[in-house]
Amino acid sequence: MYSIPIAYAIPSKNEIIWETIGNPDSLDPHVNYESFGDWVFYNVYETLYTYPWDSSSTNPLIPLLAESSPVISADGLNYTITLRTGIRFHDSTPFNASCVKWNIERAMKIFEVNGPVWMIAEPLRGGSDLANIAYNEGSNSVAFQIAFDDWVETSGAIIVIDTYQIRFVLEAPYSPFIAVLSTSIGSIMSPSYALANAPIFRNWESYGVDYGESVNEMSWSMCGTGPYMFTEWTLGEQIVLEINPDYWIKSEYFGESNGIGSISMVTIKTNDDTNSRVSKLETGEIDGCYLSKNDASHVFDPFLWESTNPDIFVSYSGASYTLSFVGFNLGTIRIDDSNYTSPFSNVHFRRAIINTPIPDIVINASLFGLGFPALGPIPYGMYGHNGTAFFGDTYNFTKAVEEWNLAMQNPTFIDSLNALGNDLPIYYVLTSLEPPEFYEILQNTLNELWIQSSTNLTGLVQPMRCTLQGLSWGNYLDILRQGNMLIHLIGWTPDLADPDDFLQPLVYHKGVYARRIGYNNTDVNNWCDIQRSTTGDERIQYLNLIQEQVASDAPYLWLAQETEFRVWRTWLYGDGLVYNPMHQIYFYHVYKEGVPEVTDPLRDLLIIGISIEVVIIATLVVYRFSRQLQQTSST
Repeated sequence: MYSIPIAYAIPSKNEIIWETIGNPDSLDPHVNYESFGDWVFYNVYETLYTYPWDSSSTNPLIPLLAESSPVISADGLNYTITLRTGIRFHDSTPFNASCVKWNIERAMKIFEVNGPVWMIAEPLRGGSDLANIAYNEGSNSVAFQIAFDDWVETSGAIIVIDTYQIRFVLEAPYSPFIAVLSTSIGSIMSPSYALANAPIFRNWESYGVDYGESVNEMSWSMCGTGPYMFTEWTLGEQIVLEINPDYWIKSEYFGESNGIGSISMVTIKTNDDTNSRVSKLETGEIDGCYLSKNDASHVFDPFLWESTNPDIFVSYSGASYTLSFVGFNLGTIRIDDSNYTSPFSNVHFRRAIINTPIPDIVINASLFGLGFPALGPIPYGMYGHNGTAFFGDTYNFTKAVEEWNLAMQNPTFIDSLNALGNDLPIYYVLTSLEPPEFYEILQNTLNELWIQSSTNLTGLVQPMRCTLQGLSWGNYLDILRQGNMLIHLIGWTPDLADPDDFLQPLVYHKGVYARRIGYNNTDVNNWCDIQRSTTGDERIQYLNLIQEQVASDAPYLWLAQETEFRVWRTWLYGDGLVYNPMHQIYFYHVYKEGVPEVTDPLRDLLIIGISIEVVIIATLVVYRFSRQLQQTSST
């Protein structure tokens, strides 16, 4: 072990300090619906099943609070799960099947319509009807109160068979159900703790919350069964976690891991200043931090594909499930009280744009090279992904011009361009004087398409052009939700590692983005319905059909699937750092080696000064005592 003289403190060998941006929306896993909160939940709360933390596998079938794989009935409606015994929450409350039932019912009673509860509500028997009332009437309405009480009493959706066995009953077969139980909505909190911390006047309530009460005492407190216990949340400053000394998982549970449980304290700090985070990482004041891909140049050389600082490790090779893509309006738009047919209702125009080099330009310019072209609505690495239908895109203007010229053979398409004054307006959110880089790339690429020597412009009343218009966030949302945008940029990160979590919002006719762009293919809709209730080869068959049809219909320009980008000091090691698209760092399987012993010059000077002072005082005491002896002897 070596020491370095510095004037600041670095975290000890048993402590991790991580800086990021923002704050959780809530510490209640039945309400929170963003990644910061999920990161904390993953280390404090546990679910019945989970994803491995020592590989990139996103198969959520590893039993955690469950003892084994579920027993699924032949009709796919009943999931019977045996739970582990001997587990206690951080407040020493025993974990059992009643706790699981209580947690799911609590989430349903709150029913935060902008939260994650829909994932568990829709598959459960009677849950979809309850969800409709929450969306239409509000989860604090009288109608919802009556419906919730009736659902708990009569639905039979969640059955406690005995102390350590529980059964979930579904409305219809649903393949991703175990994946749903592995998300944050499946986090199990201590009922005793939640009830004890509810206001006295509401202690009689069996769930410690009122109907629709998304802001409650568990919004800023936590009590789970996980490896870390919550101790502090100072809004805008930090969240502090301390090791659970009685954690039930030992190193042999998931194989050997050096230093398991050696980190006794984790502090997650909020620091919105990128330069400050980078500076602290470089000096060792923090162990790791968040950096966006736009800020990668602070620590990463994209040409050498390595860290620019030998003390900082950059992890960038894992494929995330985050997709960025562009939605084309396939219907009509309304501008200045007039309706116009969208030129993108012509499939050849959509294919023309798809065959331009836009994805490669975006990946290199906006993502710092930390991504690769997206191939369809199911991301690479996820079950059911089949990108072969999307490999035909040549990403060059030759193919793009061919498709444009095919579109120009349709008089309706030419009329739609002329009706718009041969101007394609592209809207973006106005946050600065310059438009975001992607929109400039799109504008330049379209304008370049139209000036190619072989591009057919016959029938157009004037030259084509693409113009950009910045809007306030409110105006942008209004136009977007009304379906009046010709084209808009979309990003999607999944809630659960299952293709249905992409297909439903993107290509199913009831999905949020499919509705906005007007995509409604009857075959795709039917196949989406079927694939949810099938498994194995049969499900793969329908997933392939969906992807092939979507490739043909071209409702989206698939831009990029991002890769990970994470940075930390090279003294961090362990399985908990291995990248997985469905969770962040698992601190229980992280340890530190080679952390320097810190010597603070100011502290050392103080110690030297005190030592000198002690020596002087001691010398004076000895001198005075000897003088007294001499005087006594003389007398």
